[in-house]
Amino acid sequence: MNGEAKSSLSGRAMRWAIALTEEKSVTGTGGEASFGPWLADELRREAAFRHAETWTIEVEPEDGRHCVAMLVRGTGRATIVLTGHYDTVTTRDYGDLEDLATQPQQLTQALRKTLAMAEAPAVRRARDDFASGEFLAGRGLLDMKAGLAAGLAVCAAFAESTKAAGNFLFIAVPDEENNSVDARKAAQVLTEIAGEHELDIFAAINLDAIADDGDGSKGRVIALGTVGKLLPTAHVVGVPAHSGFPLSGLNAATIAAAIAARVEWASELTDDSRSLPGTPPSLLSIRDGKSGYDVTTPAAAFATFNVLSYRRTPDEVLERFDRLCADAASACLAELKRRRHFQHGSAAIDLLQTIPLHRYEAVLDRLDAEARSRLGAVGASLAAGDLPLPEQCRLVTD
Repeated sequence: MNGEAKSSLSGRAMRWAIALTEEKSVTGTGGEASFGPWLADELRREAAFRHAETWTIEVEPEDGRHCVAMLVRGTGRATIVLTGHYDTVTTRDYGDLEDLATQPQQLTQALRKTLAMAEAPAVRRARDDFASGEFLAGRGLLDMKAGLAAGLAVCAAFAESTKAAGNFLFIAVPDEENNSVDARKAAQVLTEIAGEHELDIFAAINLDAIADDGDGSKGRVIALGTVGKLLPTAHVVGVPAHSGFPLSGLNAATIAAAIAARVEWASELTDDSRSLPGTPPSLLSIRDGKSGYDVTTPAAAFATFNVLSYRRTPDEVLERFDRLCADAASACLAELKRRRHFQHGSAAIDLLQTIPLHRYEAVLDRLDAEARSRLGAVGASLAAGDLPLPEQCRLVTD
């Protein structure tokens, strides 16, 4: 690619990156819902895409959010998918500069002034980056509207080439920062799109950013393969007690905290790739089941973790997670019993030898079995006339 072509590609990417960033699309807001139709309209207005096919795909009926698809045809059936998300995290963390969070040029200038006198190492690096003129700030600019912009710049160059072999299918999706219903919806319709448009999809490129604290070269690679992601959650059920008499119960939040400490960065859940060290697991959320303040210790608590894997199956990950949770709960119980010896009177934990661990599906199976058993007993009693029906209760069949 000659210098003029590179300059044109870079200029287009810059223009799209700024335009996409300026259109606010925080996850779960009206901006995310309106972004898809807005982007589809912008693509249809772009001169380079005048012969492209552009459409939107509703995530779910009445959901309000849309995937945006654009097919740029060359010759033949071979097709590369370029995809990425357009939703962003909140802008609240910009503080006094929140109004500029989606205005890259203005925000960059404001940040340069804000950082002018600070001397922390990270701040100095950011200040030097901004001073170089090669960096722009903005909510969602890196993650990942600049990636979408790069894909659109490539699509535009491809559309303007003559008799280029192959096709590009560009798909921008919402909701990556939350539940990823976006990618799941796109995956569901991809086969349908390929059949309808007579495409042979042989590669898909995720346009999202890659972390790079060096010279930027790592951020410009196309990595092969995928990374698996699981969100294992521990639901801890305790024995609630008045906080004035804590020995009468077992605090579910305390057990959850012990699990959180044990699982955080645990090597047992860190799956290395062949060339790179793995990403350690990390706590994403921990909370109790209380809806407000009271003086009773939590009866339930939840801890959810981010676990990435290269080669391990979900079952392997969950087996390791089970062992870590069981070890943490056992160690916590033992420590509480040790502290109990310095207290007077009896404690609920004196009756416990261990804290049992159950998989979610095992609990469901047990509840289903108990429900069927109880319904069978009720049915037998009704048939025998031993259980009279109250006036307001009726057996309805369909």
